[in-house]
Amino acid sequence: MARLSTLPISARLALWYALTLLLLLSAFAVFCYVGFHAAAHRSFDRHLDHEMGVVAPLVRVGPDGADAGALERTPAAVRLDGPDGTYVRLLSPGGDVLYQSPNVAGHPPLGVTLPEGRGALRLSREWDGEPARSLVQPVVSDGGLAGYVEVTGFEWSRHAELDELGRMLVLGVALSVLFALGAGWWLARRSLRPVAVLTEAAGRMAADGGRLGGRLPSDFETRDELTDLAETFNGLLGRLEASVERERRFTSNAAHELLTPLATLRSEAEVALRREREPEAYRETLGRVVEDVAEMTGTVQGLLQLARAESLARPSDARLDVGELVTQRVERVRAEAASRGITLAADVEAGVRLAAEAAPLAEVVDNLLGNAVKYTPEGGHVAVTLGHGAVGGTCSGTARLEVRDTGPGFDEATCERLFDRFFRADTPEVQAESGSGLGLAIVKAIVEGYGGTVGCASPGPGRGATFWAELPCLGDHR
Repeated sequence: MARLSTLPISARLALWYALTLLLLLSAFAVFCYVGFHAAAHRSFDRHLDHEMGVVAPLVRVGPDGADAGALERTPAAVRLDGPDGTYVRLLSPGGDVLYQSPNVAGHPPLGVTLPEGRGALRLSREWDGEPARSLVQPVVSDGGLAGYVEVTGFEWSRHAELDELGRMLVLGVALSVLFALGAGWWLARRSLRPVAVLTEAAGRMAADGGRLGGRLPSDFETRDELTDLAETFNGLLGRLEASVERERRFTSNAAHELLTPLATLRSEAEVALRREREPEAYRETLGRVVEDVAEMTGTVQGLLQLARAESLARPSDARLDVGELVTQRVERVRAEAASRGITLAADVEAGVRLAAEAAPLAEVVDNLLGNAVKYTPEGGHVAVTLGHGAVGGTCSGTARLEVRDTGPGFDEATCERLFDRFFRADTPEVQAESGSGLGLAIVKAIVEGYGGTVGCASPGPGRGATFWAELPCLGDHR
């Protein structure tokens, strides 16, 4: 068994297939041989019964027991069905031979076997080196047992046929097993060919410096478990590649966005240390340092939020009532909006449920609503709408969140870039407010992570804007 474990899978499958077939065919061959052997005995027994039906009526019972005179006087009673005919003997109750047909004399003496009781006896024996079978039937008279009649015939022809059958069965089993071994090996090799292809492809990927851009082939002739394995592995590679790419982008973005503030901090510190200054000048420098540090902190936090959003996994069992969530987030900013003279209205449809967690969706609402309040001038208006599908329509399989404001608006070119990371509209209203340009990118990553879409629209600069997010919902009023 230890040596078998070192063989290729195709060879092991072929061997096990051949072994299984050998056992099944051997059992079938034995069953056929035993069945034919029994059928041959039954056929020969019918022949002996027929002979006994011819011979037995010729036996007479006299005062001294069975009399073979009728057999002796009727040569036609000795039937010659076959090359060796039928051999007849008349036996006394004690087993002495009272009569034997003339054809018995050409063979060696045949032993006597008597039945127990008065029933007939059938037995197989070897006579003159050949297989023979006998039928011994008692001769009964009113006075009791008078003797026995025995008819015997050679079975050599039937045994020869059985031997031929046995040889054919053995040969058939051997040839079938050899064919099964070859066919099984060929089929196993053909079935496992995708394994070799996958192994070769994986080897090339491993030798390619550990890069994740390669994929295993999955376009085999048939779709089976190996195809599913290749596609699953490719999906895993895709997710791993995306994860690595997110880490790369995070590192690149962090380095890019932090270099300028760090350079500014260093410059301000060097200028402050270059000569003695008044305490007030130092306080101003430290104030600018604090502002720069706060800006870098906000950038890092935004990048971390974006990284978490891009790696967001969809929960399968979460059931979130979005209406309650939106209502809570609106109330959180209502005081701030009022302090800036902004009217805040909310139209939230009840029963809108998503397969999502509360924290990411709260971040989506906070970013959209926070931007609207931040960039809407005093006396403006912000409206939040939540419903099934398109606003005012019926359930279309999605939940739609809209945030409309009367802020600075934007042109079409700006609209196409607003969800890009680090992008901020080049307008005085936007540039006057602090920000990292990551809020809408985070919104997009979260919504798309849940299988949804985001968008925006504006009639033009100075005419307000609308931002929306659509996500797959769980249906009407569940």
